Amino acid sequence: MCMHAHEEPECPFEDLLALVCRKWPLLVIATVGKKGERRFVELMSDLQGISPRSLSQILAELTDLHLLVRKDYKGIPPRVGYSLTEQGRELTKAVRPLLEWASEMRPEKGCPILNTIRGS
Repeated sequence: MCMHAHEEPECPFEDLLALVCRKWPLLVIATVGKKGERRFVELMSDLQGISPRSLSQILAELTDLHLLVRKDYKGIPPRVGYSLTEQGRELTKAVRPLLEWASEMRPEKGCPILNTIRGS
């Protein structure tokens, strides 16, 4: 079960569960993992249906959790790129078996996160 925003997690698994029980964070991780460093506008294009506000919040959250690293480039206009950290790559490897299992249990439903990780 997903935790509510006001609840304080008792263990690291609860932090992880709060993250993976939502669609967009895993899709961001899967997309960056597949395509490499991505800019905000590229992620907006990759993730059809996400709002700019939601994407901004998710990028900040994933950066705070050390799953993504934000790189600022000098220049005009300024540019920012996001890429996976080692922890982000490890999370992708860790959740893949769970996504595979869920897809086998409900084959009639597509899994965009797993499809992105697989590269399909």
